[in-house]
Amino acid sequence: MRAGVGVAHLVLAGRRGAPHRVLHGVLAVRQTGQAAVTARVGTAVAHTAGAVVDVLHGATMLPLLLLPRFRRFALGQAVLAVLLAVAEVASVGRGRR
Repeated sequence: MRAGVGVAHLVLAGRRGAPHRVLHGVLAVRQTGQAAVTARVGTAVAHTAGAVVDVLHGATMLPLLLLPRFRRFALGQAVLAVLLAVAEVASVGRGRR
């Protein structure tokens, strides 16, 4: 799923005239890189770290919500960050006791 998000960002970054092309390019690198590392490592710790990165990304979008030019982009990214963080945590499960 995350690799697909990275590819979607890459497509948006390559579209001439698309708003926020640079941001989409940066996020394409981050999402595909994070997908590759998580898949390669594959441990609960890797998924938990991925969830932390997603939460931090969502938090960085909150100030952008105040800027009309970035509001729609930031809202979409914040929602996506929450969904990806939940998916990462769900993939780990409750763990063992």
